[in-house]
Amino acid sequence: MSLRKKVLLLAAAVATATLSLPAHAQLAVYGTVTGSRLTNLQSSPEAPAGSQLNNSVSPLGGTLGAYYDFKKLGPVKLGADLRGSLARTDRGAYTSFNGGGTHLYSGLAGIRAVFHTPFVPLHPYIQGSAGIGRTDYGILFNRGITLRTNFQYEAFAGVDLSILPILDFRVVEFGYGGLNPFGSNSHNYPIQSVSSGLVFRLPF
Repeated sequence: MSLRKKVLLLAAAVATATLSLPAHAQLAVYGTVTGSRLTNLQSSPEAPAGSQLNNSVSPLGGTLGAYYDFKKLGPVKLGADLRGSLARTDRGAYTSFNGGGTHLYSGLAGIRAVFHTPFVPLHPYIQGSAGIGRTDYGILFNRGITLRTNFQYEAFAGVDLSILPILDFRVVEFGYGGLNPFGSNSHNYPIQSVSSGLVFRLPF
C-alpha cells in the first residue's frame, strides 16, 4: 500500500473516531461564582475571651476546576475532580467591628458521578471531595490577616446543562461539609456553598 493511501486511511480513521466521540466529553474545565457560609464560630477555641461574635460569616468568590470522567457504568459516569476556590468578604465575625474581614482559600480533590437522564442536555451529578482549607474564620486579626490550615471536606450535588457542543451552563451546585483545624485547636466549622458558572468540555 502506498504512503499516500496509508495517510488517507489514517486521516479517515482519526476523523471517524473524532466524530464518534460522545457528545459529553470526558475532560472539562470550569469556572463558577461561589458563595460560602461558615458557621459555628461562637464556640470557636480561636475566639478571644469576652468577644461578641456572629455565629456565621459568608465570603463570596470564585472556583476554578477540572474534571475527567474515566469510567462508564450503565447510566452513570465516574470521574475525578480537582478544584480551587478563593472567597472573601470585608465583614468579619465580630458584632462590633469587622477586623480583617473573612478569607477562605480551598484546594480539593474528589470523585464524582454523573447520571444520564431522558433529557439528554441535562447532566446531574454528585461528588465527594476533600483537601485543605485556609481561613481566618472571620476571627483572627492582629495587625494583619492570620490564616489557619484545616482539613476540609464537602459533598456536592449539581446540574450542568449543555448549551453548545463544547459548553455547559452549570445551573447550580450545592455543597455541604466542614473545616477541622490541624493542631491543638480542634473544632468543627460546618461549611455550605452554592455555585453557578460555565463548563468548557474538551474533546479528548
